[in-house]
Amino acid sequence: MKKALLLLVAAVCFVTASFAQKYGHVNSNEIFLAMPGADTLQTTLQNYQSELEAEYNAMVSEFQAKYEKFNKEAGTMSSTVRAFREKELTDAQERISAFEQSLQDMMQEKQLELMTPFQDKIIEAIKAVAKENGYAYIFDTKVLLYSEGGEDVSKLVKAKLGIK
Repeated sequence: MKKALLLLVAAVCFVTASFAQKYGHVNSNEIFLAMPGADTLQTTLQNYQSELEAEYNAMVSEFQAKYEKFNKEAGTMSSTVRAFREKELTDAQERISAFEQSLQDMMQEKQLELMTPFQDKIIEAIKAVAKENGYAYIFDTKVLLYSEGGEDVSKLVKAKLGIK
């Protein structure tokens, strides 16, 4: 009998505690877009992409020039020079291909490098708001599929970050 009563009290305490927890949600994308410097991030990424494209185009132009010169002079070259120039062209083509394959990785790395400070600030602000206001959970609405209840704490997080 004592065990049953103890189990009942424990269950009531658990249920009461779970209902007493506060849940909140934020729109981290909205907060990010409102942060100072976020608008220049996209411009910085576009400039970086333009630099990479210019480097790629320079590599392709250099290859094309060497290829055209090779084709013009191929008939007058010795077999040793011809083999050397063919090797140069093959190496240049491989460098272009490797660079082309790494473009996406370089862009992702740059985006991560630029985004991390913003994300860290947002996460720290969310943690501070949760602790200060007694939230057990704060969810991000960009990945939340359904929500009934909870409080939107985006304004509190923005205030913590000094965003109006």
